[in-house]
Amino acid sequence: MVDRDEIFSRAVAAMRRGYELLAAGADESHPDYAAVMPALHAATAAGFTHSQIYAAATASK
Repeated sequence: MVDRDEIFSRAVAAMRRGYELLAAGADESHPDYAAVMPALHAATAAGFTHSQIYAAATASK
């Protein structure tokens, strides 16, 4: 079973990938774009907010 930290990490990575795709001009029809959504949905279902995910995804590495 995946723990909350892993769910959050996957969501952060997915959001970063989503922003990379958008920066490259991709839209929701791009096959990788749909791949990011399950991780984001799982994180919100686990109780994380979009703001928390966004803050982590846009923070300096």
